[in-house]
Order: sequence, then structure tokens, then C-alpha cells
Amino acid sequence: MAKLVVSFEGVVEGHYFLDKERFTIGRKSDSDIFLDGPGVSNIHAVIVTISNDHVLEDATSTNGILVNGKKVAKHILQNNDVIELSAYQLKYINQRATSDMDFDKTMIMKAVQPEADELPEPGTLQARPQLATAVFSARSVKTGFPLGGVKNMKGPQPGEEILISRPLKTFGQPGMQVVMISRRPHGYYVTHVEGKKHPRVNGKSIGTQPWLLQENDLIEAGDVKLKFFMQH
Repeated sequence: MAKLVVSFEGVVEGHYFLDKERFTIGRKSDSDIFLDGPGVSNIHAVIVTISNDHVLEDATSTNGILVNGKKVAKHILQNNDVIELSAYQLKYINQRATSDMDFDKTMIMKAVQPEADELPEPGTLQARPQLATAVFSARSVKTGFPLGGVKNMKGPQPGEEILISRPLKTFGQPGMQVVMISRRPHGYYVTHVEGKKHPRVNGKSIGTQPWLLQENDLIEAGDVKLKFFMQH
């Protein structure tokens, strides 16, 4: 099981196992990892579990996060990564944090502001207030791969079609129910990100593992209901 080894100014203070879907790190007394030090925000960072991997996200902290000496907004943690929050160091230990189905797990997501032509129309289906880009190695996505998308089957804009032209896109309500659709070398996969219930594809729960999507698959996650298609 993955864990964080927490040190303060070089002295180990504790070991924390990442045994649930969502971890909070900060100065709030009810944080999953409580760090009562100067420079640490009330809710400084969040770690979300996706299968065998963990996504670290800066929770709009005052002083930010460093991973291996570099400032990040979002980062898929890899074995032996060192997270720095003020004077604290959190070493991530997970021998199983390796590639799934050749998906390049060197991906680093960094939140960016959308361009003017990317701003969503009022009432359209959007997962998060911020968009995200992803940096992949050259082998992450093969050229000539058919473009996929989803059709909104429920909500204020039924029938709306959203093309998944970027390496990944999330859908749902942060903190409640979120799923991710990612474009991988062998196709499009849907993955559970957060929420008490796992997403369903054609009425069947997908559990925690990435699920390979087929034409006309129906994805349900909380209030989200999407029909997957390939652009021909």
C-alpha cells in the first residue's frame, strides 16, 4: 500500500498510508495529514487515489507545493517523489505506481486559464472551473488515432456533444463525483477519480480500474450520464 513518510527539517515525524480515495493535507485539525507549521495553509494540498496511483493537487495554498524541487499545481506521484510544503518533506512510497497499458505516467498536469475561445457557454457540461493540459512523452498518444467524444444524455444540455481532443478530460462535481476519460495508446478509458460510488458502464460498475470504452457505451456517474462515440 502506498504511503507518505513525513519529515520536518530532516527528522521523520510519521508514516501515513494512503488507504482512501481522498486525502487532505494542511493545518486544519481534521486534515488527514495534519501539519502544524508556519507556511502551511489550512487546506494546503489534496491527494486523490486513482487505481494504484495518486494525484497530488495544490488546494490554492498560499505558498505552493514543490515535487522534487519543482513547483507543481497537479502531479501524478511516482515512487520516491519528495513533496515539499514549507519546512515539511513528504516522501511518496509506492512500488505499484507504474505504467498501466503503456500509458505514460510521467504525465504532469498543470492548471491553466482557458483561452477566450475555450470558455464554456452558460449551462454547458463542464467538470471543473479550470481546464487542464497534460504533458506526455512522444509515445503517449499515437498519431492518426480516431477522435472520441461523449454525448450528454442528462442535464441542462441534453444532446450536447463534447469531443475529447486533449489527452484527458474530467466530468462531474469536484468533491462529490468525478470521472476521467483519457486517451491512451490503445483507446479511450474511463476511470473513477472520486466519489462514494464507482461509475457504471452499460449498467455495470467499473470498480477502481481503467475501463476501455467501446462505441455507444453509456457512462453513468452520479448526475452525469454520457454516451461515448468515435468520430468517423
